[in-house]
Amino acid sequence: MENDILKRPIRESIFSMIAPASFGMLLTFLFQLVDTYFIGKLGSTELAAIGFAYPIYLLIVSLFMGIAAGISSAVGKSLGERNPEKARSLTTISQFAFMLLTLGIGVLGFYTISAVFSALGAEETTLHLITDYMEIIYIGMFALVGTLAGNAALMAKGIMVQSTIVMAIGGICNLLLDYLLIFGVGPFPRLELQGAALATAISWSVTLVLMTALLIKEKLWSFNSIFSLQRISSGLGEILMVGLPAVAAQVLNPIAITVITILVAKYGDKAVAAFGIAARIESLGLTGLLALSVILTPLVAQNFGAKIQERLDQLIVYSGKLNVYWSILFYLLLLALAGAMTSIFTADPEVIRYTRTYFRIVGISYAAFGLTLTTTSFFNGVYQPKSSLRITLIKSLMLTIPLTIVGSFFRLEGIWVGIALANFIGMFFADKALSKWLLTNNSDLYGVNRVQAYKDDFKLLKRQIFGKSQ
Repeated sequence: MENDILKRPIRESIFSMIAPASFGMLLTFLFQLVDTYFIGKLGSTELAAIGFAYPIYLLIVSLFMGIAAGISSAVGKSLGERNPEKARSLTTISQFAFMLLTLGIGVLGFYTISAVFSALGAEETTLHLITDYMEIIYIGMFALVGTLAGNAALMAKGIMVQSTIVMAIGGICNLLLDYLLIFGVGPFPRLELQGAALATAISWSVTLVLMTALLIKEKLWSFNSIFSLQRISSGLGEILMVGLPAVAAQVLNPIAITVITILVAKYGDKAVAAFGIAARIESLGLTGLLALSVILTPLVAQNFGAKIQERLDQLIVYSGKLNVYWSILFYLLLLALAGAMTSIFTADPEVIRYTRTYFRIVGISYAAFGLTLTTTSFFNGVYQPKSSLRITLIKSLMLTIPLTIVGSFFRLEGIWVGIALANFIGMFFADKALSKWLLTNNSDLYGVNRVQAYKDDFKLLKRQIFGKSQ
């Protein structure tokens, strides 16, 4: 795999890796979209309930996505050293230990639902619905974390298709059980929000069982490892050494989203419902950018290790262009279809109006968001995690939170403007950091006018569409 990455043309490498990564992420987002679609049939209050739940869910998932990066790195390194026994041990220990940790977090969350979501601004009418939903999600989330840990180890071995199939089976289970348990079809009871949570927890459990079976089949799981304290200590130490900086960066964004949710809650449950729907549509539409940020780190790392500066420059150019063009297409799609997309989840005209306004304002900054994201991935690949963390810290805590707070004093749209401004200013800081790295490493890209490069691309596209006479 390493030789293929180093020999294959950069553009081909990006597209060959981004396709399966995007598909896997799409399946994950479908869990949330299916829930949102069916819950939207129950009413805007129920939508507001899962809108409040979303940042807490995202915070926990982001925490373990960062750890998953550590698992993938540590397992991949062991396999590269031709030490399959250590790879098995690391996989088993990480899956077992982090599932136990998630259970502990879940129990704590279970007993603090009222306090936490009241602090987030949930009203009494919404709080009992949030409790119905989150009690089950908190207790079942260990299965999701176990699945993420297993998937990280499988990707380190280059096994992507089988693990994607497992996630697809989980998505189908979620779809069927949502319909049966939310609305009480046939012999199944009508459980509404509890049914949505139960369907999600069961589907997580199904994927955990199948993912663990796949780990055993691929000889990446060893039951004996969990009985060795020395292996547990050394294994977790190695994983956390790589994963903790990624965890810190991952957690900052949900913290910002949590603050935004509190600010939006001041404008009522319908505003929260709109923000929740927008976040889910946004996650789906920006899957390509998120997948690019995931696959960029290993691509950069291998070429950086081989000291091939020309290929690193090409990675910067192609990833940047993919970011910008994907973002523009998605924004144009939202301008045309935002209302229709939102109406899939709710018929409430006020929620639809809030969501459409969000996309008009925030959507224009998607390219800036993507460029910042891929820049942090690039720095992780060149072994500068502190630079990556610094960019995320500035963008999330020093820009997004203050700007949205200021915007909230005016009107709801002021919050959306704050998000967009944070994306643009964050891109400016990321570009400065990247330019400094390019100068230090004598890159040919240093000083190149990247805006002019995009203009040239658009001129070329215009000639191809309208003919040379234009």
